[in-house]
Order: sequence, then structure tokens, then C-alpha cells
Amino acid sequence: MSSTPPAGWYAAPHANGEQRYWDGTQWQEPSQGHATMEATTAQGSQSKGLALAALVVGIVAFLTGLIPWLGLLAAVAAIGLGVLALVKRQSKPLSVTGTALGGVALLTGLVVTVAFTSVLTSPNRQAPVAEERAEVSATPTPQEAEPTPTPTPPAVEPSPAQEESSAPAAPAADGSVERPLPQPYVAKGLLGGEKYSLTAQIVNANAGEAVREWNQFNDEAPAGYKYVVIELTMTGIDVDGVEPSLAEYDMSLATGEGNRYDSEYVFLGDDMPRMSDGPTLYPGNSFTGFLAYIVPESAQSFLLHDNGRYVSF
Repeated sequence: MSSTPPAGWYAAPHANGEQRYWDGTQWQEPSQGHATMEATTAQGSQSKGLALAALVVGIVAFLTGLIPWLGLLAAVAAIGLGVLALVKRQSKPLSVTGTALGGVALLTGLVVTVAFTSVLTSPNRQAPVAEERAEVSATPTPQEAEPTPTPTPPAVEPSPAQEESSAPAAPAADGSVERPLPQPYVAKGLLGGEKYSLTAQIVNANAGEAVREWNQFNDEAPAGYKYVVIELTMTGIDVDGVEPSLAEYDMSLATGEGNRYDSEYVFLGDDMPRMSDGPTLYPGNSFTGFLAYIVPESAQSFLLHDNGRYVSF
């Protein structure tokens, strides 16, 4: 695995740790690096228009999803803007978030609009039902015979086995912090559908020293925090195929109380591929990769969090 870092700003070893720009092949002088940063920043600010619009319209669609027709129209607009922004290679996080919010609002808007339309067009059936009830209540019923009292059997003390069998069952796992799902678990997309199954294990819960040894460009964890490295094995389910990088985007590492942390980009060690390095997985195909997270040093127990559900290790 190559240890050459991507282009970016790093502490230059030959300049006493001064921050300089690495263009992927060589270090640039300070004046060249600052010019590169300014050009990159100007370009980035100009290429987020559609993506930002998709996010704003997606939020509006999500908030108005329960309003018939209005939420539906806003959802279609958000999805269209998000797809167009992705095609034009604008900000992926903004585009995907706007498209996802539009998708949720689209489903909600369809349900609300169809239900509202059916209520408006359905005939009023309250009067016939009331007449039927009146007829039934007016029909005389024969006097029922007085029931014969049944003798009450003597009380019997339950045995210990019966008491154990009558004890309430433990609550089932529901994906909450208190009742996380077990592994392996099946991950679903934001718009539904089973995408892949996943198992995970923590391979190093205090990996600061290992991260520094893997590559000189890896940053140390901030004061009071530490690196945690986990191993994932992902198996495809979707017939259209699924990218292993989806697990990296959807999943975060949570502490025992439910606080969540996204993965960090670090250069991993030899024979430790990232999830984004994996091939497209079709049903039955598997891939194993590694991810690194930065969490508080005090964290001792961990959970996975994937699309709104907590999963135990």
C-alpha cells in the first residue's frame, strides 16, 4: 500500500514542521502554497450553488411533507436539484443530504396526498351506519335464562416452575441505546431496501501509538481523545450491487451513552485496506476493511450506529 499522501497542507519535515502545501509529488514554497489554497477556496465557493440549493429545498420539503401537494412538489424539486448537483460534481455531502431529505419528503407527501384525496372523494357513510344501529337496538331480544352458578375450585399455590414460566420475557432488541441490535445485522438504505449485512469488531481501543507508526503524516488525537480502530466485514445483498464505502458513510462509532463519532481519514498500516478500497459487492460477495475513529479517552464501551439504529459489538 503506497504511503504517499494526497495533495494538501501538512507539517513539512524539511522546514521544521512549518505548514506547507504538498501537491502530491513535491513540497511547494510558501507563496505558491498560499496561492494554491486561495484558488482552491475560490473554486470551492463557486461550485456549491446547486448543492446548497438542494439542501435548502430538501429541508423545506422535509418540514412541509405533511402538507398535501406542497410537500410533494418541494420534494420533487429537492431531488432534482440534488441529482443535478451530483452530476455537476458539486459538494457531495450537501447534494446527498438534500436528495435524501427530498426522498423522505416525497414518500411522506405521497402518503399524505393520497390519504387526503381519498377522504375528499369518499362517500359519507355515517347515516346508513347510524340507521343500522338504531334498527338493531330496537329489535327485541328474548329474555336470557339466568346462568347456573359454577362452584369456585379451591385455590392452588403455583409451583416454582410455573412462577418462572409466567415471568415477563426480556424486552426484544429494537436498535436503541438500551436495547441495541445484535451482530451480524442487515443495513437498509435511507429510502428502504436491504443493502448489505455487516459484522464488526474492535481491533485496537487505544490506537494512538499505532496510528503514528503507520505514517508520519497521521495527526495525533487531540488532548483528551484517543484513536479506536475497528475491522468490518461487509457482505452484499442488493442485486444491483453495493459499494463498501457506503458502510463508511452510513456508520459511526458510538460510546456507551449514545454519543456518535464519524470516521477519520488516516493512513493505515500494511494489509489494512479502507472500506472505500473495496470492489462493488453483489449478493454473497464479502469484503473486509478497517476504519479509525477519534473518541474521548474516558470511553470504555462502544456501539455501532447505522441509519438511526444502534448495534452492539
